Amino acid sequence: MEEREAVRRCRGGDREAFGHLVREHQAAVLALCLRMTGSREDAADAAQQAFLQAYRRLETYDPAQPFRPWLMKIAANECIALLRRRGRQPESGDESALERAAAPGPDAPALVELAEDREAVRRAVTALPPPYRTAVIQYYFEGLSYQQMAERSGLPTGTIATHLHRAKQMLRRILSEREVTVHHAP
Repeated sequence: MEEREAVRRCRGGDREAFGHLVREHQAAVLALCLRMTGSREDAADAAQQAFLQAYRRLETYDPAQPFRPWLMKIAANECIALLRRRGRQPESGDESALERAAAPGPDAPALVELAEDREAVRRAVTALPPPYRTAVIQYYFEGLSYQQMAERSGLPTGTIATHLHRAKQMLRRILSEREVTVHHAP
């Protein structure tokens, strides 16, 4: 079923059509939520809330626009709201990079060092204020352009650029305090 047709049918009360939209976008929504919350449990909760909110607000969606950015904006907002409700910064996910890389092998020491650095970068990203964290995740992890980020968030591209610039400054400061060598972009 085509996405626009699914949305039209959802607006007419067809729950199966919404199920189609969920199946089509659930992996992307869950991945975004996991990056933003750092916890599989919180990500699942935020993703479920995002789909519920999308269903409730479907009448506000403009079918002339792509569906995914609209849905991802709802998901990002749900993650931010969940973290605020819980009054904390995200926690580590169930499977840290260190645990995955620490398996024995010929390059185990190098892998552990790299994994520790990546884990430090991940923690630094999760320590950023929500608007900066979102900008970093969208730009570096999702590969969105400034324009795509602006469309998703409703912010001007200049604000997006400022958020990214400030986020990079904060990340440099956090990581230099921890003396982390970054091998790859966050």
